[in-house]
Amino acid sequence: MTGPLHIVKTVEKGLALEKEAFVFDGPEIRLWTAQRQALVCPASMQRLTGFERAADRTAVRGWPLVLRPTGGGAVPQGAGVLNLALAFTHGQSFTIEDGYRLVTQIIRDAVSPELTPSATPDSFCDGAWNLGIFGRKIVGTAQRLRPMGGGGKRILAHALILTDGDIAPGAAAVGLFHRDLGLASVSADAHTTLQSAFPERWRTAEDLATRLYDKTFAALTAMKPNFEEIAA
Repeated sequence: MTGPLHIVKTVEKGLALEKEAFVFDGPEIRLWTAQRQALVCPASMQRLTGFERAADRTAVRGWPLVLRPTGGGAVPQGAGVLNLALAFTHGQSFTIEDGYRLVTQIIRDAVSPELTPSATPDSFCDGAWNLGIFGRKIVGTAQRLRPMGGGGKRILAHALILTDGDIAPGAAAVGLFHRDLGLASVSADAHTTLQSAFPERWRTAEDLATRLYDKTFAALTAMKPNFEEIAA
């Protein structure tokens, strides 16, 4: 396993770390944050009418667009955003719901049980497995699955965590991108950060990454016997 925190210049380098973890066979952990801001959206959004024009416009506004292989919606990346990606191999009995429960429980264990999973109206990349507090989103989640030989599957579970700083510019960038594509509006007020929600517990992104790495390592280690139960 590799960790804890990778500070990369670009989002592309962060996504490359996740791709690297996904192609391996064993349990892998990647924690990263990008120095340069960008918007990231699913590659499937390229099929939307007006996508190329919307991509050009967001780049002109200072938020270049980067495509990712997982689903969901557009999200901002850059300072104040920490990404957790865990990759592992499991049997077919492991469901996508199991993956979301795993990654969200790791974050709750590392941060606070007060974080609860639920959809967050008006947030970017909204989903039932967001983590938030008082109705405001802090964490978004996504997954990627790949069938493997012997009846197993490779799973990449990802979480985007809003750690600190000003959410408004990133939320506005997603909102304008959505407007250009005729999608739903986004409100900065639908989000908050760990620093704002838990000021007495917040230290640094590096400290958070260490706690997340330790909790993820423990969770994946506890699952290790299951890797050997994949049908031959």
